[in-house]
Amino acid sequence: MKLPYNRYLPEQLLYLVIWLIVFLAPVVAYTFIFFSGGGDTFNWRAVYMLWERFLPFLLIFLVNNYLLAPYLLFRNKYLYYVLSNVCLVVVVFSLFSFSHRPPGSDSHRKYVPKEIRDKEQDRQQLPPDLQPDSLFGEWPLRGKGPGRGELPPGKGPGPSRFTFMFINLLIALLLIGFNVAVKQFFKSVRDEAAMRESERHRLQMELEYLKYQISPHFFMNTLNNIHALMDMDVEKAKKTILELSKMMRYLLYGSSHKYILLLREVQFLNNYIGLMKIRYTEKVCVETSLPAQLPEISIPPLLFISFVENAFKHGVSYRNNSYISVSLRLEDDHVVFHCVNTIWEKAEEQHRGIGLENIRKRLKLLYGNNYTLSIQDHSGRFEVLLMIPIHP
Repeated sequence: MKLPYNRYLPEQLLYLVIWLIVFLAPVVAYTFIFFSGGGDTFNWRAVYMLWERFLPFLLIFLVNNYLLAPYLLFRNKYLYYVLSNVCLVVVVFSLFSFSHRPPGSDSHRKYVPKEIRDKEQDRQQLPPDLQPDSLFGEWPLRGKGPGRGELPPGKGPGPSRFTFMFINLLIALLLIGFNVAVKQFFKSVRDEAAMRESERHRLQMELEYLKYQISPHFFMNTLNNIHALMDMDVEKAKKTILELSKMMRYLLYGSSHKYILLLREVQFLNNYIGLMKIRYTEKVCVETSLPAQLPEISIPPLLFISFVENAFKHGVSYRNNSYISVSLRLEDDHVVFHCVNTIWEKAEEQHRGIGLENIRKRLKLLYGNNYTLSIQDHSGRFEVLLMIPIHP
């Protein structure tokens, strides 16, 4: 399934914000220094120098983020990914080695304004214990030693080239690790969203299949009953056809929506139970407690019909007395559905009824853990209790 581009947008915006902060930080810092009296003019040279030092890290990030990670790391080519990153870091720092000098070198110091260099020279004349750290290219001169304060500007002790390269390599490794962690996080979020979308699509297909599972046997038996009624009670046969048409309309159109009014679902259950009662004799006692008036509450369609259908399928005997009880009520911001029937087949068969497994999956997807579904068989009867919140 191809994901739309907007699912990648948050990740790209995060990278953009981070790099904007990195590149704007020197501008903000030197602006503060300028307005604090640190120089007569804004030191753009120092800003450019810092931007030059950021460029190799930006290049490493871009190559890793858009080439190496998607085409090697996330395709499980781990060895190639590690080797490619090692080569990338070596090549990038080799290309930038001549333009990047360690702090304290002459090429670094030339970006510092003359006024600041003079102040640095004055600081070197202070007693050793009072010398502050330099903020503009000089490394701290701590402790005592011969010749302190006598070295010319730019010749003070600074990090060796090996130390400088080691620090850059460490920063590059941290950058790659941070990039991989962020990509992995957003990838997991996208994968989870794709799985939820796929699950919704699959459950929608199962719901469509469930509608057509309900239809064939039920409509065949109902039409046979209507055919028999035509010779006995024409008016009742006409009424039955009307009720059947309402059910067909609900199955074809009403249940195609994600949510439907609870009142319409109750009317569908009433129509279904009424048509099923035509088939059976007085040995089958069917009791219903379905409210005729309900507030405008929406629920997923065809949520209760599987339980009722299985009650008629497994709980009715033509030779023994049978009963089915179906009730629905509102209680503490919950819809409470209760269905009880006698058991004339193995309870395991009823547990594996047509839509029960689909119902469990739909409930989990729609309500998470915020619902109650209890299915029990005891003392010769099968009982279902379903409680769902009014606001899913």
